[in-house]
Amino acid sequence: MTTISATASTTVFAKQHVVKQTNTSPFVRPVSSTKTLPRKKGPKPAIKSNKTGCGNAPGRKKERLIVERQDNQGTTTFCVQIRRQVSGKKLSLSETFSTMKLAKAWRDRKLAEIELGRIKPQIVERHDTTLVSDILAKRSTDGKPLKRSGVQMLDLLIAHPLCQIDASKIDNDWFRGIASALSAREITPQTVACYMTTLSYALKWGARRKMPVPSLVVQDAMEILWEDEVLARSEERERRATLEELDRIFVAATLNKRQKIPVPLIAVFAIFSCRRLSEICGLKWEDLRVAKSKILVRNMKHPRKKKKGNNVWVTLPPEALKIILSMPRKSEFIFPYNPRSIGAAFRRHRELVGVVDLRFHDFRHEGISRHFEMGMDAPFVAQISGHKTSVSLDRYTHVEEVGDKFCEWIWFDKALATAAEL
Repeated sequence: MTTISATASTTVFAKQHVVKQTNTSPFVRPVSSTKTLPRKKGPKPAIKSNKTGCGNAPGRKKERLIVERQDNQGTTTFCVQIRRQVSGKKLSLSETFSTMKLAKAWRDRKLAEIELGRIKPQIVERHDTTLVSDILAKRSTDGKPLKRSGVQMLDLLIAHPLCQIDASKIDNDWFRGIASALSAREITPQTVACYMTTLSYALKWGARRKMPVPSLVVQDAMEILWEDEVLARSEERERRATLEELDRIFVAATLNKRQKIPVPLIAVFAIFSCRRLSEICGLKWEDLRVAKSKILVRNMKHPRKKKKGNNVWVTLPPEALKIILSMPRKSEFIFPYNPRSIGAAFRRHRELVGVVDLRFHDFRHEGISRHFEMGMDAPFVAQISGHKTSVSLDRYTHVEEVGDKFCEWIWFDKALATAAEL
């Protein structure tokens, strides 16, 4: 008969579970229960995606490393930005495409080439030189804060291979090469002009701060690009909405219960007041003069003057004043909304109903043209629009129709009703 010592081993039997415990080590904890915990049943926890899709349109699947953007002209582009650490060095690739399909194909191809070692970071012989990309990066973070579009343009140029050059060695051919590379991205000459203007301003900024930039070369190169029409200025728009198009957009915005911003109300005010969207959102109650039917527009855009501090008193047409007086005083601003959010909401409903090539800024053109069609002269219209001279209004004076296009327009009464309900 064999005797088993209790200090040698203890065998614990449980239903479908056997645990053998030895007491030879003081670090082994004794088994306190022979029961096993049942596994919780239920759906698996959702795995958070790390895909980045900043700027993608609502309803569109977010794509990794692809940013969807829309410029002021309503053109949608897809920018691929790849940032990787390869052999301890930074690798940056960036490209912009007109369609998501092209962007995805380029992204997948470049990621595969990086994995196979076919693309490696460029090794730059620095020797204490200042690269163009260094100056652009410095301007992006220092000095007067840039707008979002300016930062995006500088980011693309910083990563561009042609900007990895000694800033002191740039010349006219280098500027033309940058312009040609941008044109190859299937963007308009007007947009190329914006990139090149941003580039030249950043380089001049660096030159004034003792960075090795030949400022005369920058000035001459830009003048040559304009003279040779490599760059193009934005064309004057003549787009005017029909009442039927406006009705479709406003109905869609009204029926959208998730839309909190009163898009039709603000659009109607833009038409009757001839104001830009940024100006509308900047109007303050303290600047309103009801008796004189005037209001102060702060920081009004001007082709030659600086926008900041250019405050102009303008006349409010009766319809515009009536809408203002119907608004509740819940803030120092009459229309307390973000202009970017309003613009995005307008574009969303415009695309929903299939209206093509109509921008919110076109409502200012619509409002100014309306006054000339009603027989008003240029000096009177200039008091409403804020133009300094009647020469600036020449493009509006050649009217083809006569009368008030918006006489007894149902959306004016609906705008008043909406304002009263806010």
